[in-house]
Amino acid sequence: MSEAKIPVIKMLERKKAKRKRIKPTIEEVVSNLPDYEVKTNILDFIAYLKKNKMHPIQASMNSWKITRKACVVCYLRVNLEAGTVQVQPILNEYRHDSLSDELKEIVWKNKKGACGTRCHNCSYKLKTIFGKEYKDACGNVVSFINPGIEEIECIKELLELRKSVIRNGKLMPLMPRNFGLS
Repeated sequence: MSEAKIPVIKMLERKKAKRKRIKPTIEEVVSNLPDYEVKTNILDFIAYLKKNKMHPIQASMNSWKITRKACVVCYLRVNLEAGTVQVQPILNEYRHDSLSDELKEIVWKNKKGACGTRCHNCSYKLKTIFGKEYKDACGNVVSFINPGIEEIECIKELLELRKSVIRNGKLMPLMPRNFGLS
């Protein structure tokens, strides 16, 4: 090969490398969180997700949708500047006795704002969240920020409920339009 072609080939390789962006894995991003407890809880949660065949797919920068059989079960977002992680499980209309009273209290405590202010044109509304009536709730209105061990256990139970809906073919379509930290 002539010496004149070598710089051209290197230049083309650099351009090709610039075009191909390598996305960090969810574990790599979470590992950069400053709080050791939050980092450990979320890494353990991610291991649980993968063990249970729920797959993180990067939705945007530092944001992942977690799927099971091509259906979204939750969203996970990492804000490295603020040092926070937000886990947003997707809810359906569940029977009021689907969760223990302790877990229901955790869910109700983590209901964030009114549906219309959070997701703008939500694809469906919920009348109740585990027996508690709301006029402003939807499937993505519950959000856990920097969840501790109790909250992670609650999220796991919510994901198991979501998986049973998927398994039974009773899944309501849901495409949240706005996912961000509140």
